[in-house]
Amino acid sequence: MNLSLRKLSTKYALHFAAFLVAVILLIITLSGYLVFQRTNEMRTELVESFSAVHTSFDLIALHNSGNYLSNRLFNPLYNIDISTLNEELTQIQSWLQPDSLLILDTHRRVVTDGSIENPSYGQKVDIPDNLIPGSPVIVPTQDGDLLYFVVGYGDEIAGYARVETSDLGHKQLSNVLATEVAKAWQEFQEGFLLIAVASLGLVVIITTIISWRLSVSLSRPLRKMADAAEHYAAGNLEHRLIEDTSDELGRLAGSLNKMANDLDKAGRLLDRAQEMAAFGYWEWRPGKTDLVLSYGAYKTFGVDYQAFEPEVQNLLKYVVPEDQERVFAILQGRFKQPVSANFNIRRADGKSRTLFIRGEPEHHQEDGIVGFIGTIQDITEQQRSNEQLQKLANYDALTGLPNRNLFYERLNHTIKQARRRQSEFALLFLDLDRFKSINDALGHDVGDELLRHVGKRLKSIVRESDTLARMGGDEFTLIIEDLNEEFSPQKVAQNIIRTLTPAFKVDHRDLFITTSIGVALYPKDATETDALIKNADTAMYLAKEQGKAVFSFFTPELDHLAHERLALESDLRQALENDEFELHYQPQVDSNTNELIAIEALLRWRKDGELQSAEHFVPVLEETGLITRLTGSILQKACYALRQLEQGGVSGLRMCINLSAVQFQQPELLSLIDEAVSESGVTPQQLEMEITESTLLERDLSQLNAAELAARGIRLAIDDFGTGYSSLTYLKQFHVDALKIDRSFIRDLTNDIEDAQITTALLGLARSLKIDSIAEGVENEEQLEMLRSWHCDLIQGFLISRPLPFDELATWVSSAHKVKSVVDSSVSV
Repeated sequence: MNLSLRKLSTKYALHFAAFLVAVILLIITLSGYLVFQRTNEMRTELVESFSAVHTSFDLIALHNSGNYLSNRLFNPLYNIDISTLNEELTQIQSWLQPDSLLILDTHRRVVTDGSIENPSYGQKVDIPDNLIPGSPVIVPTQDGDLLYFVVGYGDEIAGYARVETSDLGHKQLSNVLATEVAKAWQEFQEGFLLIAVASLGLVVIITTIISWRLSVSLSRPLRKMADAAEHYAAGNLEHRLIEDTSDELGRLAGSLNKMANDLDKAGRLLDRAQEMAAFGYWEWRPGKTDLVLSYGAYKTFGVDYQAFEPEVQNLLKYVVPEDQERVFAILQGRFKQPVSANFNIRRADGKSRTLFIRGEPEHHQEDGIVGFIGTIQDITEQQRSNEQLQKLANYDALTGLPNRNLFYERLNHTIKQARRRQSEFALLFLDLDRFKSINDALGHDVGDELLRHVGKRLKSIVRESDTLARMGGDEFTLIIEDLNEEFSPQKVAQNIIRTLTPAFKVDHRDLFITTSIGVALYPKDATETDALIKNADTAMYLAKEQGKAVFSFFTPELDHLAHERLALESDLRQALENDEFELHYQPQVDSNTNELIAIEALLRWRKDGELQSAEHFVPVLEETGLITRLTGSILQKACYALRQLEQGGVSGLRMCINLSAVQFQQPELLSLIDEAVSESGVTPQQLEMEITESTLLERDLSQLNAAELAARGIRLAIDDFGTGYSSLTYLKQFHVDALKIDRSFIRDLTNDIEDAQITTALLGLARSLKIDSIAEGVENEEQLEMLRSWHCDLIQGFLISRPLPFDELATWVSSAHKVKSVVDSSVSV
C-alpha cells in the first residue's frame, strides 16, 4: 500500500486525501453497511443450504437402504442363518457406518447385532406401530435418526431391523463450516475495519480499487459456494469449485469439494450395491412424461443410462405385452396405497428377466399427493431359487414325480373337489414286487436307475389330469379322476401291470419287475384322506398275497383281514412266549430206489391244541422279524430229532432245515448252528440248509454265511427254484448242493406243457451242474413216473408222506425200512 501511495502523484494524493476526508466516512459507512449485510446473509444461506443438502441426502439414503436391505436380509433371517446375517451386517456397516444395527425376529427380539458376542441377543426392542413391509420408518432422535424396516419378501415377514445413525458427522461438518465461516467473517470484519481506518488517508481511486477487490475476493466466492450448494441439492455432484486461494474461503471451497466427492463416492457405492442386487428406484411427478431412474434401474433394464430417455413409454417397450398395462398404471401413479407386482421384460440385450416393482404415493402435508416413488428389482434368480425349493419340497428327486407331500396336498384337493361335485375317483397304491432283492443284490445305483425307468413308464400311460406320485422306496400312488369306461380303475391297473412286464435295460442287464396294486374308491371305500390311503394299501397287500403282479379292489372284508393280521401278529408274539411252535418232518426219497435219503423240518404252530396253516403265519413271522427268535430252537430240535433217529437204528439220513432270508442274515447264525451240532452230536455233513434263490443276493452277510456253511461241510439247497431272481453264477460260486423245484411247476406237470418244459429244463440244469434235484409237491404216481423218466434225484410230497410230528415220523421211518418200497409204505401210514 505504501508503494501504491508512492506511485501516486502528490497533487492527486493531496486532492484525493482532502476529498476523502469529507466523504470517506459516508462512503465507508454506506459500503460497510451494504457489504456487511449481504455477506452476513450469504453466510447464513450457505450454512443452511449445506445443512439441508446433507439432511436430504441422509433421508433418501436411509429410505432406499431400508427397502434394499429388506429383501437382501430375508433369506438368512428366514432360515435363522446367523453366520450369513453377520456377514451381511458387516457389509451394511461398511456402507452405512451406523452406530448400531439390530436384526429382530417377528416377536421383536434381537437375533443378532452383527458381532460374535451378540450381547443383546433375545432382548425385546420397541418398533413403530405403523411399520409395514416396503415402507421404512425414519424416526429422528436427539443425536441422529433411527431407521426401522420390515425384513420380508412380498407379504412374507421374517423379522425387523433397526439401524441407528448419528448426526454427529453432520453436526461436526456443520460446526466446522459454521466455525470456518464465522472465522472468515471475523477476519473479514477486522480486515475491513483496518482498511476502513487506513483508507481515511488513501485516495478515492485506491479506495475504489480496494472496494472492488474486496467485492471480488469475498462476494463472488460466497456466491459461487451458494451456487454450488444448489447444484448439490439438485443432485449434480460433478460440479466443483475452483480452489484458487489458500485463505479461509479457499479452504471452505476445498471442504465443499471434499463433501461433493464423498457424496459422489457414496452415490457410486449405492449404485454399485444396487447393481449387485439387481435393484433400482424410480420416481414420477404428475404432469411429466419422464421418470427419474437410479443407475440400478437402468442396469436392471439393460439400457445405457446416458443415452436412454427415461420416459414411461420408452420403458414399456421392454415390458412383455401382457404386463404393460399393469406396469404403466403403477409408473403413472394410478394408485393411492402402496402397490407391488411382478412382471416380465425382454432386456435390450435380448435376455428375459422377471422384475418386482413396488410403488407408493409421496404425500405433502398441504398439497396432498405430490408424486410417486418406488423400487424395481430383478428377482429372476430369486424366482428360480424359489421354484427349485418348491420342486425339492414337492417332487421326488429320483423320478421327478410328485412326492409324498405334494401327493397328500393333491389328494386333499381331489377329495374336496369330489365332495363339492358329488363325483367319484380312484386311488391306486402300487408296490414293486421283489424290488428289495434287486436293490440289495445289484446295488442302490442300479435300484435307483430301475426306479427312474419305472417312473418313466408309469408316467407315459397316465393322463396329465391324474396324479402319479412316488411315496418313497418302491411305493407309488395314482389318483384317477373323471372315471369313465375307457379309463376305469380296472383298465388302468391292467395297463400298469402290462406296461411293467417287459424287461428294463439297466446297467447292461435285463431286469424284470412286477407290481402289486391296491385300489380304493371315493366315496365308496372312504371319504377321508388317511382312510382312503389305508384302504388302498390294505388292498395292495391282498394283491401281493394273491401271487403278485395282480391288482385288488378294497372291500370291507379286507379291513377285517387287516385287523385280523394285527391280531395274528399279537398272537404270534404270545406264542413265542408260550413256546407254542413245534417241528413236523417230511421225508425225501430217491425217485428210482425209493430209499429214504433225507427229512425236511417244517415249522408248525399249535394254537389252543389245533395246528395252524404255515402259509397263514410264517409270512407274518418273516415280515415282522419274529422268525429270528425261533432260529436257535429250530436248529436244536431238528438236530436232536436226527440224533434220536440214529439212536433208533436209522443212520445216514440228512436233516433239511428251512431258513428264511432274514434268518440267513442273522450275524449269530453260524454260532447257533455250531451250538446245535455240538450239543446234539450230529455231524455238519448231515445237515442241509434250504434257502430261497434270492437270499444269496440279499446282502454280503448272506453270501459270507453261505461260504462258511460250505467250509463246514453243511449242504446248501435252493428252495422254490425258478420262482425268483435266478443267478446261475451264484449256484457255482457258493457250492450249491441241491435245487428244489417248486410245487407250482409240479402241480400241473401232467397237463401243462409249459410246466413240463420248465421242469425238464431245471432238471437238465441240475445235472449239468452236477448237483441234486428235488421235486416237491409230488402227489400222484403219474407225476412220479414223469420225474423218474427225466432223472429227478429226490421226491417229496403227499405221495410219499405228509409232514409228521416226530413220534409219527419215527413210526413211519421204522415201517418204511421194513418194506421194499417207501412209496408203497406211505399208503398205509
